Amino acid sequence: MTETILAKRYGDYREYAAAGTLSAVLRCAWMHRAPEGKPASRIAVVPDGCVDLLWTEHGFLIAGPDRTAAFPRLRPGETILGLRFRPGIARHLLRCDLDALTGQVVPLADIRPGGLSGRHERLLAAGDPLKRVRLLQAVFASEMRDLPAMRPDAAALHALSTRLPAESIAAEIGVTERTLRRLSVAEFGYGPKTLARILRLQKLLDRIETPETSLAGLAADSGFADQAHMNRDVLALTSLTPGEILRQMRG
Repeated sequence: MTETILAKRYGDYREYAAAGTLSAVLRCAWMHRAPEGKPASRIAVVPDGCVDLLWTEHGFLIAGPDRTAAFPRLRPGETILGLRFRPGIARHLLRCDLDALTGQVVPLADIRPGGLSGRHERLLAAGDPLKRVRLLQAVFASEMRDLPAMRPDAAALHALSTRLPAESIAAEIGVTERTLRRLSVAEFGYGPKTLARILRLQKLLDRIETPETSLAGLAADSGFADQAHMNRDVLALTSLTPGEILRQMRG
């Protein structure tokens, strides 16, 4: 049986703090280099509620929000750079509702014609991957003017989703449940229940590297009803069990 490997544990994956004012709209910049030799058959990129701007040797791409794990094919030695938008930013930056991009990777030019045009050759010429990460942030900052702030209702939905059900969030924000769903689909690519499941998964992943924490303890700390609930949800979202993720993250 082919092993599924978390993308962040495959090859060389590194995250970098967003530079300067970009920290208001970017969660991080990142670089991922696949190892040389035979590629792994299944590399799992787990959903995180975010949208990424990608750069490869073929150009600029947008990776939309995922409901479940994506399984990209990376060539041996291939390097991908990325800028990860903070939740609630990408819709206004890309000028489209995010459900149009859910589960897709599309050329940036298909969404914003002319966006970052002419910058690809500069990144190719930079050569060194770390220089390219810095340059990618610089060209993004220079090209994408009027960077948007996160809408207050989207920020509230994101903040409350890990601890309140949809009906309580709607009451807290002061909208109907139907309006809340429309907001969630437009800003995050899926409804509030799916958003809550994905944010709970990310909460688990943030805690799972803590040594000497049991799976039962992780389930309780991350907001699952119990360990069985965690097992079902994590497997459905990632194709891996919590135990498999724990072994990879702590390995």
